[in-house]
Amino acid sequence: MENKVEVFLPKSYDLVVGDTFQLYYRGIIVASNPYCYSIVATCEKGKNFPRYFEYTPKEVGSHKLNISVYDANLNLLGSADTILNVVAPTPAKKIINVLCLGASTTAGGEWINEVNRRITAKDGEPKGLGFDGVNFVGNCKKGDVCFEAFGGWEWRNFTSSNEGAVWVEAPNTKTVEDQHSVWKDENGALWQLETLQVDYLKFNRYQYHDAPKLVSGTLYHVKNAVNQEPIKYYSSFSEKVSPFYDYQSKKLDFRKYLDKLGVNKLDIVYIYLGGNGLMRTEAQTFSRAEFCKIVVKEAKVLVDLILQDCPNVKIKLMSGAFPSLKGGLGSNYGSEEPFNNRLDLINYYTELGKAYESWCEEEKYKGNLEYINLSGQFDSEYNFPHIEKPVNVRSEKTEWFDVNGVHPAPCGYMQIADAVYRNLVKECFSEK
Repeated sequence: MENKVEVFLPKSYDLVVGDTFQLYYRGIIVASNPYCYSIVATCEKGKNFPRYFEYTPKEVGSHKLNISVYDANLNLLGSADTILNVVAPTPAKKIINVLCLGASTTAGGEWINEVNRRITAKDGEPKGLGFDGVNFVGNCKKGDVCFEAFGGWEWRNFTSSNEGAVWVEAPNTKTVEDQHSVWKDENGALWQLETLQVDYLKFNRYQYHDAPKLVSGTLYHVKNAVNQEPIKYYSSFSEKVSPFYDYQSKKLDFRKYLDKLGVNKLDIVYIYLGGNGLMRTEAQTFSRAEFCKIVVKEAKVLVDLILQDCPNVKIKLMSGAFPSLKGGLGSNYGSEEPFNNRLDLINYYTELGKAYESWCEEEKYKGNLEYINLSGQFDSEYNFPHIEKPVNVRSEKTEWFDVNGVHPAPCGYMQIADAVYRNLVKECFSEK
């Protein structure tokens, strides 16, 4: 078949009675512009709309969904099937201990708090289930939940004892438009802005250099910031090493980590990692599929560490929601590779999802691992911080324009929460 278009669907999606499920074609069709094709969703349930398939189930059941892509002459270019598994929520019979691991998209706690609200609250929109029995654990805390998440981290950071990123004390006026911009210290070393707070900024070592840690001084803009005034900083401290690293024994010890939290049994782990690291040398050297194998190899070190002390725990691998496709990548990264190539990024997240799903099928991990596809459940076209920007410098007409490439607006975090909520209900709050 010539001009073939790939449709990537996981084996199944989790749905919950009364909860609206939307599957976005932008997140499952590997194309720069999927809308130049005819997209047809076929299922005994739900509705086929121009940008997504939608279904609000009223009863428990399983339904086959097919997504097919045709050209203007109705020639089939690509097709894939998935199963929609619908469960009804019921209260758990025990306390469910949940650990969430991630990077910057998790570090604010937004989606974890919303998952908690949807399980435990009796009101809100969507209305909460009003169930007791879920306990989010970890050393980081935001709102009502705990977790472990740090901006810029990859899988390998959770199994390393090396200090990398640096926080500096720097009262500032930087905004999300400046996130991931690059700055130079007084010795010429480059640092990438990762996390913003009112009086503190976190910098990663740009392209993983090993220059001395920032102490005090001034950072000067190099590229990609909107607010380019120099940053004066007065003190600094290194990012903590892995929360699973035990300083006393000088080794990784997951059981001791849980003991310090007072957690006897861990039931489920959600891991949202894999999007960082695209600036690594390996990411520029290898194909996307080969680089994803490297990511999985590093990921197995962490998963094996967890399974060693928690052999019955369920571990959920969440592949990334697609980044901004409406200007946010250019806002944060200029015109640098690989972030200047939208199709390449779509390919990366697709290959990462395939690698995660294949990993889950390995005999050693079959009973513990499950892949959750986020890209199809995340509306990447409307889920990022945005402004209304003139369509050109001579026009007063404006258009939607994203100002952040990878960190969602509040509605984006809520959609991540919805995907996790459905899985958590399936796993722990429904009849088996």
